[in-house]
Amino acid sequence: MSMQKSPSAGAPSGASPRGPAGLWVIRLVILVAFLDLFMQFPVVAPYARELGASAIVAGVVVAIYSATNLAGNVAAGAVLDRWGRGVPVMFGLVSTAVVLVGYVFSRSPEQLMVARALHGLTASILTPGAFAILGDAAPAGKRARVMGLSGAFIAVAAMIGPLTAGLLRDRQGSDAVFLLSAGLMLVTTLLLWRWNRSQPLKTVEPREAQISGVSIGVLWRRPQLATSYLAALALTVGLGVLVTHFPAVMAERAESSARTGLGFTAFAAVAMIGMASPLSRLSDRYGRLGPIVAGLLLVAAGMAILGASGDFFGSALGMGVFGLGFGLLFPAITALTAEAAAWTERGKAFGLFYAVFSLGVVIGSLVSGLLAQRSGINGAPFFFSAGIALASIPAIAAVWRLRTGRPRAGPAGGPVPAAERVDREGEEC
Repeated sequence: MSMQKSPSAGAPSGASPRGPAGLWVIRLVILVAFLDLFMQFPVVAPYARELGASAIVAGVVVAIYSATNLAGNVAAGAVLDRWGRGVPVMFGLVSTAVVLVGYVFSRSPEQLMVARALHGLTASILTPGAFAILGDAAPAGKRARVMGLSGAFIAVAAMIGPLTAGLLRDRQGSDAVFLLSAGLMLVTTLLLWRWNRSQPLKTVEPREAQISGVSIGVLWRRPQLATSYLAALALTVGLGVLVTHFPAVMAERAESSARTGLGFTAFAAVAMIGMASPLSRLSDRYGRLGPIVAGLLLVAAGMAILGASGDFFGSALGMGVFGLGFGLLFPAITALTAEAAAWTERGKAFGLFYAVFSLGVVIGSLVSGLLAQRSGINGAPFFFSAGIALASIPAIAAVWRLRTGRPRAGPAGGPVPAAERVDREGEEC
């Protein structure tokens, strides 16, 4: 049975990018947003020390970005659902570019801290906005594929961002890194603006704006979204452990910085291949739960290998297995987030998703430091992360069962709007 979709069904006119060109523009936003994030890693702490910050203050300068970004993710969702996607994302790109230029003019650790806090806020709308647009655009049977290809750009940014920033800082200084990132933001803004003029993303009807006030609690109570958020939390606790503890373990083994970088490259490369390959289509063909569980098992296995390994090759294997788990999980959970929310809720759903993403990294970073210090066992943080991934599987299975026979809630917990029902029925036929 086939059913033609009305142009107005399920989303406002102009809500989603039409044609492959639009998807690639949005993927460019994702690439630039994550390049900006990863290019900061090797630069911000040394830059803070150059401005006279102590080790503790430099740590606060680094961490304050995550704190404001987490809060901003939640607020960004409401903005995206109330005012549409295009204008808020372009505002985020421009304001982030301005803040990055502010880094260059910082003359004290306190000024840099203010710039970092503002940076976390302005950048917080970019990724939820981009993935909300992709969720609007992707057909129901191809959502994981669209999300996987787009997620592969995160892995690309993870591979080239720190390397580019490190080389540029060594040759031209920290200012060059900030200015390059600001320039990329402005170029992306121009491309998005030109495309948005012909394929507008900002149309929101008054009636749809009024029903976009669904609360975070309502979103959490949807089994599909709860599944996505729990899986994202388990995954990103592992990421936080990797970012914090893996370099420390490699340094203790007297491994070179180059080998540490190769370990992260192994993770990013395998994740990119997984998301860009036919593996990303598995949840489109066989359902979301299977790939989510398989991804979590691989995350746990990768962490267990890292905890048990005593040499570089074992560690590289563990990073690769973790990357494969990431490559299976990310397309499935982002596709699940997109399909569990109506158009007027999707910004908030992805804002909460990326808030959980940030929270998991923070938890993993903090817990890994405490475990490493108090247990005296190098592998303890990795085994902790493996346990979290394994424990999340029965929790997710229990939540997933709640969706059986239960109608999906519409905005504010009410019934699904008629337009949304027509849209979904047309996509599933």
